[in-house]
This record gives sequence, C-alpha cells and structure tokens, in this order.
Amino acid sequence: ASPGGGGGGVKKRDFARVLEIYHEVTTAEERARRSSSGGGRKRPPPPSSSHRGKSPRTISGTSSAPGASSAKPSAAIDGNPIIVVPNAMTSAITMINAGLFLGKDAVYVPRDQAMRDPDTAGKRGGTITISRRLASRLGGAEIAYDIIDNPATRLKKEEWARVVAVICQGAAWQFKGWRYSEPVDLFSRTFGFYVGLEGAIVPNELSRWNVKIGRVSRDRRGSDNVCLASFWNGLEEFMAVHKQEFIKK
Repeated sequence: ASPGGGGGGVKKRDFARVLEIYHEVTTAEERARRSSSGGGRKRPPPPSSSHRGKSPRTISGTSSAPGASSAKPSAAIDGNPIIVVPNAMTSAITMINAGLFLGKDAVYVPRDQAMRDPDTAGKRGGTITISRRLASRLGGAEIAYDIIDNPATRLKKEEWARVVAVICQGAAWQFKGWRYSEPVDLFSRTFGFYVGLEGAIVPNELSRWNVKIGRVSRDRRGSDNVCLASFWNGLEEFMAVHKQEFIKK
C-alpha cells in the first residue's frame, strides 16, 4: 500500500500524550514518597545523651520542677534567738526588769522597784527565757527568746548568729569586746532598739545608728504598750527578712 493510502499504513504515535502520562505517574510517585516521609519535613534529631536526665531549666528564678527553688535555704541554727540588754545601772532596761517588760507581764517596772521582788526580778549574768507568738501574717508560731547581757563573755563566736536584737543604752562603749563592736556593723546584723524615759534626753549617738527609739514612763503605764508594739513589730519584720531560720523552725 502507498504511504498516503487509507487504512493499511503504519500509524503515527502520539508522543505528547505519552509525555503527559509520564508526568502524571511521576507526580503521583513523588506525592506518595513525601507522604510516607512525613510531608517532606525534616524530623528533629533526638536529644543528645548529655541532656538526658537533666531537670527542667530554671527561668526568672522559678522552676517547673515541683518543689524546686532557686533561693538558697537558710542554714539551721541551734538554740533560741537572743535579745541582748544593757548591763549598765543607768539603763531603763536591764536584766533586772527585762523579763517583766518583754515577757508575758508586758509592763515596765523601774529597776529599783523590780529589785524589791526577787521572785520576779532577773539577775545580771543569767538568762531569761520568754515566749512570744509571731504575728499571724508571719505564721503565728510561738518562739522562745533568750534574754542576756554582757555577750562578750557569754557567747561563743558561732553563737552570735543567734543574736536578733540589741537594746542599747546609747553609748558606743557598751559594745566593747563584742564580736561586732562597731555600731554600724552591729545594727546591720541585728535589730537595734533604745528604751528611754519620757522627758529624758536621747543620746546624740543614736542618730548615727540604725536604731528605733521607744519611750516609757516611770509612773504612767499607758505608754508601755506603744513602746512594746514598736519593739516587737520592728523585731519581727527584721527577722522576716534577715533571720528567717528562726521563723521557719
């Protein structure tokens, strides 16, 4: 048959259609491959062995781990917190009447009157232990305090960590021989308080020390509670910041 003849010649192949089918097949295969490999996204590598078992990181001072804390816990201290009072006869508060003033009686008794009752008066060089309940905002726990005088001969070096308050008499020589004999240093480590009689001149040195001032009357007891509230509120606030180990016992 002739090349241009009607039905007996060789048919032409449609290569355009072949290419179209080829592209459809390869596209389908590529889609299947991507689907089986997670959509073509690269999987993150497993954590290295150096990071396994580590606790969660701490951010801004907090941790996601239960009970974790970035704050360094206060070291435990054996013994009651200590309040130091003057041993000078001219001071309004001494061992003779400190127990009556700071204890459950909560009343100021002048030294000469307190000495008439040996059953209630304290003794120089001894220790008076009182109990006081913290304010409810600080937990309300009951704390026992030891009251002493002359800590230079009474306290060992490590026991100075127990001193939480110093009632001063207004003269720097009171601190001679103490572990912290400089008033500025002493009252940065302890709560300083001065008890003066109404109408009496306040010593000039107190203006340079970090000391709160309270006043009592020799005859009128109405000012006792005001002075005591100033002392205990100031001491508890100081302990809440600087002596937390005693509050958390």
